[in-house]
Amino acid sequence: MASLLFQLPPQVPQLYPKPNLLLSKTNTNPLLTLRRKPPPNCTKQDHPTPSSRHFVLVHGMCHGGWAWYKLATLLNEAGHHVTAPDLAACGLHPKRLDEVNTFEEYCEPLMEVMEAVPANERVVLVGHSYGGTPVSLAMERYPHKIAVAVFISAAMPSSTNSLADITKELYKEGLKKDMMDSKAVYGGEGDNIALRSFTFGWKHLQAIYYHLCAPEDVTLATMVLRPGKPFYDSSVTREDFVTAENHGSVSRVYLVCNQDKSILPETQKWLVEMSPGTELLELDGADHMPMLCMPKKLFSLLVDISDRYQ
Repeated sequence: MASLLFQLPPQVPQLYPKPNLLLSKTNTNPLLTLRRKPPPNCTKQDHPTPSSRHFVLVHGMCHGGWAWYKLATLLNEAGHHVTAPDLAACGLHPKRLDEVNTFEEYCEPLMEVMEAVPANERVVLVGHSYGGTPVSLAMERYPHKIAVAVFISAAMPSSTNSLADITKELYKEGLKKDMMDSKAVYGGEGDNIALRSFTFGWKHLQAIYYHLCAPEDVTLATMVLRPGKPFYDSSVTREDFVTAENHGSVSRVYLVCNQDKSILPETQKWLVEMSPGTELLELDGADHMPMLCMPKKLFSLLVDISDRYQ
């Protein structure tokens, strides 16, 4: 199958239910917000149940809020409030990758979401893959607004395991893998050579990341994935990127995807071992994209976690 050139057609926003796609009045960053839906037995005058929670879902590199569409639907139907922002140059975000210069800029949409969370509310913050790094920044800045942070086969820096050490481990793992038809563009010279952009190829996506997902989800991904890159500027590599006082005060749960061919299960468990106090749970039979290949099981786990971490 030939790879598909990324281009957002005008009809893409209609992938989301019209009543629930809210565009912020203060900026042009697309933001998917699914309001709490009352249970079927509630009248229009009833309020959401006390167990309703606000889930903030953070996508991985090259993806967007769209990646959570199955899980977001399940959570919304169960009466929860879901926010799935597009990080800068991802999903429907208007910026191009070459217009995002720092990790801080990349994370701005998530920081705007966290800033808007009411002072008396604590969210369930969920990060997938590279999305674990923006989640960690949010934990550092808004620990009082987070009931629990959930990492799904994700990078998980902490005060005891720096992002630099995690990057080295993932780099060693990556050297053993075939990139197949994916494309990486590097720039700079000497010690300053860095990855400028990464674009998924269809074969690579299907074989390593989506190998247990439905063919329709692979097709969707090839249509809407955008070039991306990890950001390793000074704002994210400094020693105090996360601290024990702020980041370390937030409860953490790590969901290991035991059929993941991208971040291997043993590497995921190493991340947990290097961050004492993190609860480890396993998603049996999940590839790198459990929100697509087993959304109902992930939904049940996240609701259970949210109930235990009030």
